[in-house]
Amino acid sequence: MAITCLLGKIILQQCNKALLAERLIKNKAGIILPTGGNHLKKVLIIAAVAAAGAAGAYFINQQSASTAYNVLDYVPADTPIFTGQLEPFPLKDYLASAPVMSTPNSDEMFDELYAESTEKVNFFLNIFKTYQNSIKDADLLIKTFGFPEELRAYFYTLGLMPVMKIEVENPQAVWDLLDKSELESGFTHTKGTLQTVNYRAYQLSDDSDEQKVELIIAQDRGLLTLTLNTSFNNQALLSTALGLTPVEDSLAKSGVIEQTIKKYNFDSASVGFINHIEIIKALTTSDGNQLARQLDSLAAYFGEERPLAAIQTAECASDFNSIAENWPRTVFGYTNLDINKKESTLEMDTIIESKNQAVLDALKTIRGYIPEYTADVENNVFAMGLGIDVSLLAGSLTDIWSDLQTPTYTCAPLAELQAEISQSGESIGMLSMGANVANGVKGISTAVLDYTISQINGDPMIENLDALFSVSSDNPELLFNSMKMFSPEFQHIQLSSTSQPIELGGIFPIPAQLNIAPKLAIKGNHLVIYNGEKGQKAVENLSSEKLSKNGVYNFSFDFKKMFAPIVTAAELTGEPLPEEAMFLMDYDARMKMGFDISDQGLVFDYYINSKVSEK
Repeated sequence: MAITCLLGKIILQQCNKALLAERLIKNKAGIILPTGGNHLKKVLIIAAVAAAGAAGAYFINQQSASTAYNVLDYVPADTPIFTGQLEPFPLKDYLASAPVMSTPNSDEMFDELYAESTEKVNFFLNIFKTYQNSIKDADLLIKTFGFPEELRAYFYTLGLMPVMKIEVENPQAVWDLLDKSELESGFTHTKGTLQTVNYRAYQLSDDSDEQKVELIIAQDRGLLTLTLNTSFNNQALLSTALGLTPVEDSLAKSGVIEQTIKKYNFDSASVGFINHIEIIKALTTSDGNQLARQLDSLAAYFGEERPLAAIQTAECASDFNSIAENWPRTVFGYTNLDINKKESTLEMDTIIESKNQAVLDALKTIRGYIPEYTADVENNVFAMGLGIDVSLLAGSLTDIWSDLQTPTYTCAPLAELQAEISQSGESIGMLSMGANVANGVKGISTAVLDYTISQINGDPMIENLDALFSVSSDNPELLFNSMKMFSPEFQHIQLSSTSQPIELGGIFPIPAQLNIAPKLAIKGNHLVIYNGEKGQKAVENLSSEKLSKNGVYNFSFDFKKMFAPIVTAAELTGEPLPEEAMFLMDYDARMKMGFDISDQGLVFDYYINSKVSEK
């Protein structure tokens, strides 16, 4: 949750330095954007605060939309972006079990921003500060924002027009929050009505601006809706955003959500996607979809004659579409949700879909081996594994290089890029020569299993370090002998799987203050360097692991295990930690990220586990 706060701080700082546009862009399809002029500087600051707050509310708390009606009936099937918490997310339990990352100087940050900002900006700053202060207490957040204990939410776009819908149990709490912020900032709203829905409109543009842009906030049928409206919006678009007019070709009718969940074995609670095909269609045509028509309208308002004309040709539309068909979407969703008041575990996959079998086969060829110890996020401090079959790397890259040159593109920009790729073949040959040195290597991995710091001879020093580094290979003995050419210190050493471990302290000078005694050995298919009892135990377990193609990359760490010894070291020296780092003392959380290649595309997996801090 500190990520949200930090993101908001960075966005605000950068927006305060930005040069902003002079007028608003007319969009006959219903969207306008701010473009040039210092008088709109604060408009983007407002938008940044609102975006950061919305991102925090949605992505961190996983808030969602109501079942009063099917929201998917109001989402066009060609929406470029969609994400939805389709089933109630246990917000209260998640907040109770998730450690709060907040910096102690946040109040100073807000005070500084207040002093430099206008009424409009302060309005959103008040809301954002209220969110930051209440996120520390699940009951307070729910009461303040009117959320239910379990809720749903959706975010999508009507072309360019963003729409967020969040389920609300106490509508009056939302109005009270907005009223309080208006009273404290002096920034007020105007009232509007569309059919049966009353809404508040907060003007983001200045009165002197030629065109008007507004943040629309409405509540209807248990849903809070946030969207943007402009003087060029047609009523039909706003009506759809407010859930009054369903779209003819909707996401509900398309079956895309159900198919995506089934195909990737996602938890049915949540799913999202970015549609590459629709985005490419919008860029290469002037009327291929709603987004394309809106972009065309924006260009017309700018007075520019088809700024995307270079790729809006029949040839480019065909070539780009063929690429998009091979890489149609990025999809994401939970694969596991286990949440209670004491502990929360979330697992999520993101897949860049691919139908380019030649590229996928080439990428799958270079998958290597990642040892089991790198995946032990519950016991490690830090671990990283890189699985690459070095002997097949050059051949795989050659196959990819060849595929990128087929077919021959007729679209001018793509043809130029293809020509540059064609001239890069020599570098692959050089890579092949370099790979011969590490022939047989299947992966490189490392981990810090445990470490402690204490006071030794009056100074803070490492008391204990359990760690290991491993290179997995078909023939680790041959690999070690190849290494001798680059390190004369190893010339007299004979190492095999039956040899006793070698004390590296007798070969390389190791500073005494490090208090380590690393050893070099060959264990099974692995050349290893390790230290400490836990390191030795991990190496013994590793010796029985057989090589297989099981991944490309993973990375994991434990916040508490990583930073607790650093806090101890600071206490021993009598030097206090910076205030910005104090929140890490009680942050009991683990994270793991990985990357792999499957028949479905490029797969990124994430694991986050957090527990209530024991004080």
